[in-house]
Amino acid sequence: MLFSLSLLLCFASASFAFQCNECHSKNPAMVKMHKALQGRNCFACHKMGEKLMGKGVPKNREAQLQRRETDPLCFECHKKK
Repeated sequence: MLFSLSLLLCFASASFAFQCNECHSKNPAMVKMHKALQGRNCFACHKMGEKLMGKGVPKNREAQLQRRETDPLCFECHKKK
């Protein structure tokens, strides 16, 4: 029992060492963002389980787009081309 538990913990911690480059989301917006990132790990910028725009998400779409283009966290992926 103790051996199997230690083996499980060993493999569980090793799984966090690898980045995930495959989008597992069913959300079309997330899939679109993943394609825009060209397979880069999205958790380099965002922590797992966090809201992507933080707690203060603007309700106005224009304000959201402006924030994506000016926020240092978002700018690299959302800059105008």
